[in-house]
Amino acid sequence: MTERFNGSVAVDDSLVEPSGWFAVQLRYAYLAGDPERSTLVEDRVILVDGSDEEAALGRAVEMAPLYEDDFEAEDGEPGAIRFEGIVAIKELDDPPMAGIEVWHEFMSPDPSQPSIDGEGEPLPPVYPEEMAFPRARDD
Repeated sequence: MTERFNGSVAVDDSLVEPSGWFAVQLRYAYLAGDPERSTLVEDRVILVDGSDEEAALGRAVEMAPLYEDDFEAEDGEPGAIRFEGIVAIKELDDPPMAGIEVWHEFMSPDPSQPSIDGEGEPLPPVYPEEMAFPRARDD
């Protein structure tokens, strides 16, 4: 069991200091037409620093509009990318540097079963297929 106190986390009777860094999943809508309708939804994960989760959320909300933009749709109509909200936040175990994990998700390998974390979403496919690396070995 994990227990939080004084900004540190106790795991198996050892003290783990917070990294001060968080991965925040932001949701954006691609809007086009009159009236505007959502034509696409995109999730982006950004890194933010903060003394705790609340401070990191505040920084993420401040940064989110930086990713908003205007565009022209294929049919020539003007469109806009607009911040919709925060989907999730996860604290990094270590400060960011090459090779440090910044996001993870538990999912069922069976597409007909919901994900392990209870979100109910099936395992998403890997695109493009040539980017799906084969297993190193079959057990």
